[in-house]
Amino acid sequence: MKNHRMNLHQIAEIGFQEFQTKAYLYEQVKNCGAVVHEVGETGLVLYFDNQKEKTIAFRTDIDALPILEETGLPFASKREGFMHACGHDGHMAMLLGLTDYIAKNREKMKYNIVLIYQPSEEIAGGAKSILDSGLLQHYQVQAIFGFHLWPTLEEGAVFSKSGPLMAQSSETDIQIFGKSAHIASSSEGIDSLEVAVRLMSEIYDYEKKLPEEMLHLLKFGEIHGGVIRNVLAQEVTIKGSIRSYSPLHQQEIKDSLRKIANRFEEEFQAKIEFIYNDGYPAVLNNSELFDKIKSISTLRVLEHPVLQAEDFGVYTEHFPCVFFFLGVGDVPALHNPKFDFNMDVLDNGLEFYKALLEIENY
Repeated sequence: MKNHRMNLHQIAEIGFQEFQTKAYLYEQVKNCGAVVHEVGETGLVLYFDNQKEKTIAFRTDIDALPILEETGLPFASKREGFMHACGHDGHMAMLLGLTDYIAKNREKMKYNIVLIYQPSEEIAGGAKSILDSGLLQHYQVQAIFGFHLWPTLEEGAVFSKSGPLMAQSSETDIQIFGKSAHIASSSEGIDSLEVAVRLMSEIYDYEKKLPEEMLHLLKFGEIHGGVIRNVLAQEVTIKGSIRSYSPLHQQEIKDSLRKIANRFEEEFQAKIEFIYNDGYPAVLNNSELFDKIKSISTLRVLEHPVLQAEDFGVYTEHFPCVFFFLGVGDVPALHNPKFDFNMDVLDNGLEFYKALLEIENY
């Protein structure tokens, strides 16, 4: 698995362009005894027909990020400007390890098994491409499992929880349209910059009053407007994110922002528009499925979900699923150009995958 990780790390490719990565993966799995399906140009789905009643699935993502690597590793990415800075190389290595284990131990398997080598987790559409292939439905998959390497959690330990694990993300742009005028004649214009500042203050006051049990994030990281110091800004754009674990909560926050904006439009005679990119749904672990696996001795239960998003949430909308974090300890954050991890944790991940195969009656 370590060799797989190092080899894959060097050929980092972004979503739906993982051609060399797919070729490498195909070369490793083509003789494993599974039926190998190609999904789109870069996805692979393997099916091990073990003549069992039920079928379970395991998924890895295979894409990298457009990041210039700064690790200095001897196996650093050979594709300048692209890097496996989110651990997907490790995820693939573990699933290749599982592929090999299943191929060599098919007589021990309690289930038919689907293995998903999914493109484009970082860019929307990867999980959807797998669902749209119809293969998971065709093979009547009963449960889907997946891993993500996770900094700050204890190295080598496996963590998860029932219910909400990762958030839905709505990337949010607020566009404020005023009327340009020289500041010496400001009464003739509509100051979109003033509206933006006051609106931001109002939104953050609203956010502070949301009930504590409504786990959420409502933050903005960019604001752009104006062209010169002595002219009122014609237009301002504020960019941020709304995150929660419930579509109802997402909509409640959006509705509240619209009501605030309506008041500002009336007061300042400005026009305010919202643009949302709703991204991935929340990762919601199936409670019944989680109860069946929580007896695995190496599984640790997280107290709280995280606010990061992952397209594994697309699967949780349609199938019983459980997603796990594999701790990598005190290392640079995900998406950091210096991200790296101790590859010994891959053995822990594979052992946990094997333990999942031993559970009865999914």
